[in-house]
Amino acid sequence: MTHINTLEIPDELFTQIQGMALAQACSINEQIVVLLQQALETEMQRQTQTKVLQEIHQARWTPPQTVPDSVAILREIRGYDE
Repeated sequence: MTHINTLEIPDELFTQIQGMALAQACSINEQIVVLLQQALETEMQRQTQTKVLQEIHQARWTPPQTVPDSVAILREIRGYDE
């Protein structure tokens, strides 16, 4: 296991983590590890969602330029030509 010895944490943040650790009946170290794991999982999910959305956007079908406009075809069929 790797140790981080010189981690500077703002006092207010440390107090919040300390309170969370007390509420969870664990050490501050364990609470920091849990919070880091949660943050990494959230970031991984965000990156996965972003990748999936990009793939969906890239795979979006667009009709070729030679395909006639469906609205114009319907207007013609229904006799709405101007």
